[in-house]
Amino acid sequence: MESSLQPTERPTFSIVVPSYNRKERLARALNHLSQQTYPPELLEVVVVLDGCTDGSEAMLEQLRPSFPFKLQIISQAQSGPSAARNTGVKATRGEYILFVDDDVMVIPQLIMEHWQSHRHNPRLVVVGSMSKPVDYQGSTWTNWEQYILEEQYKDILSGKYAMSHRQFYTGNCSLKREWIIQAGLFDEDFKRYEDVELACRLQALGLQFEFNPKAIGYHYVERSFESWTKTHYLYGRYAVKLEREKHVKGWIEMSQKEFKGRNWITQFLSVRLFNHSRAQKVVAWGLLQSALLATLLKQERVGYKAMSCTANILYWQGFKEELNLKVPTGETNK
Repeated sequence: MESSLQPTERPTFSIVVPSYNRKERLARALNHLSQQTYPPELLEVVVVLDGCTDGSEAMLEQLRPSFPFKLQIISQAQSGPSAARNTGVKATRGEYILFVDDDVMVIPQLIMEHWQSHRHNPRLVVVGSMSKPVDYQGSTWTNWEQYILEEQYKDILSGKYAMSHRQFYTGNCSLKREWIIQAGLFDEDFKRYEDVELACRLQALGLQFEFNPKAIGYHYVERSFESWTKTHYLYGRYAVKLEREKHVKGWIEMSQKEFKGRNWITQFLSVRLFNHSRAQKVVAWGLLQSALLATLLKQERVGYKAMSCTANILYWQGFKEELNLKVPTGETNK
């Protein structure tokens, strides 16, 4: 239900959208933002083009007059999503920052839903839903990611565990601008878990995290299988870096405990394939073929298990490498 507050009683929102060579999807994302029920005069959108070479800037200039909100366009040399978000935050003037990715299509009530959550607690970090579009068929590996995310949402809503900094996903989230400035913005040298690392600093400021399932953004994600595998390897490395370099206690122990909770096949393959990159690639390819076959047979859950196994093998490789454990002589994954 929409708030009864008058527009002048509502805060201003600055929407930060980092983008890299996704001209068509960026245009769609901004079109969805232009349909918000929140008063457009209280909105500004800052798009940071991070090394774009696809004509995104010219496209935005052409579309600018059609938007009901103020649009800032910032172009910079490619520096990564953390740097792009930091650039956007520094350019904003709103009371609240809302991060939206360029491949996320938001519902008209999105900003109103974020504001409804903030109204009840001014020290909240609000995370909205990243939902799978019904009109889009992603890849097997990105569909697995969406499945895992939706399972997390179910667990949070059922009370299995509380929303925390671990679920701070920057594709659809909001907080007061003063808090992210006080926390020190994103660490641009942190290449994975950069959102979680920032969330740890926000938590240290005494902020709380809340999931609003009604603040929906539909995620039209595209990622190559090579990129997906590299990402999960880096997750393992940066889980260790979070504790050793950022002094976030418990991440190493938590990762080890979670690994022991995996099924025996995943544990066996992760240990046996450790430090053997060629064998890992062969097994990852085989598991992917199994997942693709399972999808054709409409047994997606079986395919997701194969993808989970692959992700864990890669995560464990990165994790153990970063721990600098003594390993058998063999191939490296570097």
